[in-house]
Amino acid sequence: MLIYISSKNNPVYKNISKLQFKSNKRKVSNSFIVESRQDISLCKDFGFEFIEIIVCSELISEQNMNYINNNFGNIIIHDFSQNLYQELIYKKKGDGLLALVKSKDNSLKNFKLSKKPFFLIAESPEKPGNIGALLRTADAAGLDGLIIADPKTELYNPNTIRSSLGSIFTMQIATGTTDEIINYLKNNNIKIYSTFIKGSRNYLNVDYNKSCAIVVGTESSPLSKSWFSKSDELITIPMKGKMDSLNLSVSAAIVIFEGLKQRNDN
Repeated sequence: MLIYISSKNNPVYKNISKLQFKSNKRKVSNSFIVESRQDISLCKDFGFEFIEIIVCSELISEQNMNYINNNFGNIIIHDFSQNLYQELIYKKKGDGLLALVKSKDNSLKNFKLSKKPFFLIAESPEKPGNIGALLRTADAAGLDGLIIADPKTELYNPNTIRSSLGSIFTMQIATGTTDEIINYLKNNNIKIYSTFIKGSRNYLNVDYNKSCAIVVGTESSPLSKSWFSKSDELITIPMKGKMDSLNLSVSAAIVIFEGLKQRNDN
């Protein structure tokens, strides 16, 4: 039986609200909030662990309620009033569903490599929207995954989740320090192709048919010296105009899809 909750003083609501809006609360609890049937379904399909389900009986469709009852019968389900529910959602019009989900262990030891790996590494991306866009690029290209070096932004930030359009749940993701990641790459015989503006080779003249990782930095600062000294190739995208850099996810996509073209041609 659903317990209807309409007061902001209710401890369940207070906890969910803090998890939705406070990064430190998500980090301490190792959990995060998911909105919508679509993202809840992706979490379920890709092995995330559910802690609680929140429905808004005033908004949820019969189809979605049946989906919850059929798939989450062993999970605690709360019924929030429409006013409380709308205090929590980022989207203007929700579908009456939220879920509290446990974060995955995104350590390098859990990152699985294919026979000939091809994946993306981003060093210290600062904007959640950039991380989401990189995940969408990696997903579209069918890469092994995304590794984030020296992360500055919490992975399961609501803005990252929204901008990823669900790819944060479908893609392999790992985090670690730059040195840890470089050692991981060297130990697994993976070529390191790092994007630099100066003193670099045209990205079109690089062989991507080997096991390799594409490394990108932020839009505002270059990659750290470790990548400069430990990379197998320093690569660049030639610019024809006055600007010397592209949007982070655009730069990554240009190089990644050149790599895919070469791999498909062979």
